[in-house]
Amino acid sequence: MEKFLYDNIIKIAIVITLPLWTAFALAEDIEEVIVIAQEVKQTETDALTDTKLISSIMPEVSYIAGGYGGNVLFRERGTQSVHTAVYRNGIPQNTPGSGWYDFAHDIVSGEDVLVISGANSVMYGSGSIGGTVLIKDLIKKGVTGRLGNQSHRYYSLAPTNWMQVTDFSVKQNARNDNDEEDTYKNTSAKIIADAGDFTLYVNATDYEYDYDNCYTASWTQSNDCLQDGERFTVSIRNEYFTIGRSEDKAEYFTEGVSTYQNESSRDFFRVGDTVQLSNLLDVTYGVDGSKDQYMEQKQDNYGAFLSINAKFALEYNFGIRYGNEDQNAVRLGIAKDQFFFNVGTSYRRPNLYELYGDAFVDPNNELLPEEGVGYEIGFGAISIFKYEFEEAIEYTASYSETVLVSPATYDADGNLLTEQVTEEIYYNAKYNNSGSYNTQGIRFANTWGPFSINLKVNDTDQTRIPEYVGVITWVQMFKDVHYKVQYSGQFDRVPGPYDVLSEGQEFLEDLTKLSVYITKTFTNGMNLNFAIDNITDEEVEVLPYYNNQGRQINLTLQYNW
Repeated sequence: MEKFLYDNIIKIAIVITLPLWTAFALAEDIEEVIVIAQEVKQTETDALTDTKLISSIMPEVSYIAGGYGGNVLFRERGTQSVHTAVYRNGIPQNTPGSGWYDFAHDIVSGEDVLVISGANSVMYGSGSIGGTVLIKDLIKKGVTGRLGNQSHRYYSLAPTNWMQVTDFSVKQNARNDNDEEDTYKNTSAKIIADAGDFTLYVNATDYEYDYDNCYTASWTQSNDCLQDGERFTVSIRNEYFTIGRSEDKAEYFTEGVSTYQNESSRDFFRVGDTVQLSNLLDVTYGVDGSKDQYMEQKQDNYGAFLSINAKFALEYNFGIRYGNEDQNAVRLGIAKDQFFFNVGTSYRRPNLYELYGDAFVDPNNELLPEEGVGYEIGFGAISIFKYEFEEAIEYTASYSETVLVSPATYDADGNLLTEQVTEEIYYNAKYNNSGSYNTQGIRFANTWGPFSINLKVNDTDQTRIPEYVGVITWVQMFKDVHYKVQYSGQFDRVPGPYDVLSEGQEFLEDLTKLSVYITKTFTNGMNLNFAIDNITDEEVEVLPYYNNQGRQINLTLQYNW
């Protein structure tokens, strides 16, 4: 842990002394604009009741294949995960290699999260039609500790209001075809420092994920697998400008030998302002750009955006973005009281990994971009949406094919002259354009007293997306004790190409979860939480050979000063 902190403090010192960073006024809250005619969800995460950040954003994502550290992506509204933009402290986090953001290594430590969709998403890239997740780090002085029934520990310490360190580790069984005990460790640190009109945000994470079923250098399988990774984000911001850098590194080991590694980084800036022209009209405008790098490959992305909010009989929001390499998008939103409607276009440029691949994936420089259009209409708690994509980019696994080199030959009497000659040709994995796809559905979210209900219906061509999703939450306070009961479920998940179902089975197994949280708050700043997660101990195969986590019983103590 000391080495982890030392290495990242050195990075911080190097970054903040760059002369370029002192030449501008930087953006503090440019993303927190007026949001009209779109779904909005804002929450402050709480380590008392959960340790997975993704569960705070999407409560229905209650199971992660492979346990803590297993890949988990934001796939809202049936779109691919690359169509959702994720920002932390103003810096885009979708990795330049994959194009997505993996929430597996985000441990809750008091973040503020805002999820938006619709016209304002145009400010976060031409391909963010699936939504935008804005994560803003917060620090509250205090200490949090958790004990559990799975050799589980969680400690978070914030001795001041500008620094926090969180350490998390868990013993788990990553796969369901063996009984081996696997370890996941995560140490993260964040700094928020004010200096006049400027604010410095730093977030650094070091993790180790012990998992199974990897290949050795001789292509034999082993269960002695380790992913050793680091994440680092730094930004300096004020009212008008954001500039910063994000890094993502991972190295994979099999039986102690390094077998694969990847490294990506992004240098980013955004400058802009919101001008209130009248009580009925305000305009947000700006430019942004990034220099992305994945291994040895580089890519520049930049653009200008404009978002106008107006109120004349109806509420209007218009957004437009113009970027390099035709990365353009237009969005329009209209609202009146509880009614709202928005429509927008999308243009996603192929990312570096899709274009250039690596030792396991062949390059494809002929990839076409993903273009699409989305619609949403709603009234109050209910909304209907539809996305139409003209082109998709999908992974094609490696395969072998028997090809006829020359046919057999025969004489006039039918006697064989020469044997048929065939050749076995191996095709490496590759990203290809797979044509158009559509996704549509209905959303319902409302609260009645202590009950809140969130229901979703997805009709999509994408696999593994549940057709029906439901989250029911009951919260109540009795004699200064806070009670929360939550049920979540994912139903009718369409299988993917690698899923094996029993004869007659049409869908993957349903994912359901029932949990209870009881919290007592004391007047001295102390909070005590007792939680039973997955009460019924549901065990379901989320992915082939990967189950969900079983019942967990945790006791968490938090003291803020």
